[in-house]
Amino acid sequence: MQTKTKLTVTIDSEVLPRAKEYARARGVSLSSLIEDALRGALGVDEPTSADRVDWEAAAARTAAIAAGLDEETPEERWARLNDKTLPIGARLLGQAKPEKPLTDEELDDLRYEHLQEKYG
Repeated sequence: MQTKTKLTVTIDSEVLPRAKEYARARGVSLSSLIEDALRGALGVDEPTSADRVDWEAAAARTAAIAAGLDEETPEERWARLNDKTLPIGARLLGQAKPEKPLTDEELDDLRYEHLQEKYG
């Protein structure tokens, strides 16, 4: 596994939002976008496909897990939680379910209590 090094880069203020949007539209980080551009400019080999995330496959696996949450046994849920090959979102899917859905009034009460606690 290759190590990463943090780097500060200064770019035009008009370019940054467009670059972020470009990276977001392709499902990659701005860092990986810049790294790929530098690799291309330097003629450095691309990382192996194992280093890349297949976002479509990850989304399909997450959807399949979400569809089967009701039938999942506690043992299966524990195995999924510890499956390091799954994206973190898929591993945590369904872990924080309230006993019953909260009403709008209950949510408002919780917000009010939080703000009271925070601001007095």
